[in-house]
Amino acid sequence: MSEIRMLRTFLAIEKHGTMAAAAERMALTHAAVGAQMRTLERVCQRQLFDRSGRSIQLNDAGRSILEEARAVVAAYDSLVRGVADRSTIEGTITIGSTVSSMGFLAANVIRLKTPYPGLNVRLTHGSSPELERQVRTGEIDAAVIISEPRTTHMPELWERLYDEPLVLLANPAVAPADASVAALLKRLPFIGFEAASLTGRHVTSLLRRLRVEVSPVLEMNSIAAIADLVRQNVGISIVPHLRHAAWGDDPLLVVKPIHGITWRRHIGWYEFGRQPLATAIVKNQLLAALAE
Repeated sequence: MSEIRMLRTFLAIEKHGTMAAAAERMALTHAAVGAQMRTLERVCQRQLFDRSGRSIQLNDAGRSILEEARAVVAAYDSLVRGVADRSTIEGTITIGSTVSSMGFLAANVIRLKTPYPGLNVRLTHGSSPELERQVRTGEIDAAVIISEPRTTHMPELWERLYDEPLVLLANPAVAPADASVAALLKRLPFIGFEAASLTGRHVTSLLRRLRVEVSPVLEMNSIAAIADLVRQNVGISIVPHLRHAAWGDDPLLVVKPIHGITWRRHIGWYEFGRQPLATAIVKNQLLAALAE
């Protein structure tokens, strides 16, 4: 439910102090957080934030609805748990995911084993178009896929989970901290992401905007494989910053943000509602993990 996600974002702003911090915790862009809060203000028919200073803060009206917002979110979570408990959720559902999101999905499915011992969640992987087709034809019940928010053929059972910006990956042996993205791209061999894919097209567009001629060494369609080649110092690459990969703690990787770009890879939950209660349990677990 988008209204519940909106209230979770509102509570995240109060908890973490700023919209930017809430955006990070909720896996949203700063613009998306701002849009959600403007919608919430229209629903409540009052301003909830003080926008007079350099930062946006909750005003008295915003603080006055905090407890009610917490109560609504808690009641929703309790409802989902309560309905599931009363129905004694049992049976098997199949959830698909792209390879890059499978670790996140699998880790959270494992967390459901204790509260829902009768629910068997089978996992499968594939490309986003293939997973979307499988959901539509009923081969699988839901999927974590890559899409764009402007896509018009998605039905209402689509919810964006998180975003992944493009970054430059390099080996620290050849990428000093003060080196610019453009300088590294001009100097070092380049490992390309599959040019025909959505992400590959945006990488190509970015290189054109940077006015950089790269020296391609090979092209791959696996972010994990590209990262491994960068660790081996085969070359550098531009890829989506996988939200659940601990690249920042990897001594063999340097992750450089690319300033001035707005495109992000959108990861979302897609289903057709064939087993809504069971799939809601999995989706809510993912949303709760993102909010932690």
